[in-house]
Amino acid sequence: MATTPSKQNNITELPSLNNYRYENLFNVYQNEANQYFYNLLSKVNFPANMDETYYTTYTVENDNLPWTFISNKFYGTIYLWWIICASNQINNPVYFPKAGTILKILNPIIVRNILQQLNLQQ
Repeated sequence: MATTPSKQNNITELPSLNNYRYENLFNVYQNEANQYFYNLLSKVNFPANMDETYYTTYTVENDNLPWTFISNKFYGTIYLWWIICASNQINNPVYFPKAGTILKILNPIIVRNILQQLNLQQ
């Protein structure tokens, strides 16, 4: 039987994560053997027809540009790659975007609001 869910940063035995990390979306449980594990069923969904005031568009310049590179380019951190994927309905981030792909890049204020809301859910 697993313990009551918690976020990783609330468990003193585990290392603290940067607030931008994707892992912060998931609850952490502990089994009878005192092993910790994530519930990987959580995710963030964005509407496909998002208000245009929430984002700018970016046309990918080169094939196979990593999501982490795009995240760093717009947000100054590699850890918000998952926001770019989620806001563009990218279900498999293993594949990088092709040159010419147009991506929605959420405005930093919107990203900050999203992260604050996710932190409140802890």
